[in-house]
Order: sequence, then C-alpha cells, then structure tokens
Amino acid sequence: MELDWVKVCEVPSLLEAKIVRNKLLENEIPSTEINKQDSMHIHLNHSGSIEIYVAKDNAFKAVQLLNSGDH
Repeated sequence: MELDWVKVCEVPSLLEAKIVRNKLLENEIPSTEINKQDSMHIHLNHSGSIEIYVAKDNAFKAVQLLNSGDH
C-alpha cells in the first residue's frame, strides 16, 4: 500500500468490506483493505475488523460518499 493512503472506514465483515469497496469503485475511488480479523476465531463477533483505505486525495470524497447513507 502506498504511503499516502488513509483509513476512511472500518467494517466488521468481509461482505461489508466488499460492499463499501464496490460503492467506492462505482464512484471512481480506488481502495484497498487491511483485514485485521483473527482467522483462528472468525466465528466470534469481536475477532477484529477490516479497514478500508483510499488515497489521501480521495479521502474527503470517500468519507462524504460513505456517510451519505447510500451504501
């Protein structure tokens, strides 16, 4: 991941991460994810999260899009 990327959200599941990333991609905002879930305890609700990152230049637009409630 490039150094100028920032975290714009954190979600609890891979499915939600895919939904968020698809929404960003539909709006021409490239993103990446960092999965911090513990693979040994994936069945537990509090086993970690998935962080979504975008380039710093797209961060404001991404946060506005994700906060609009249309995802």
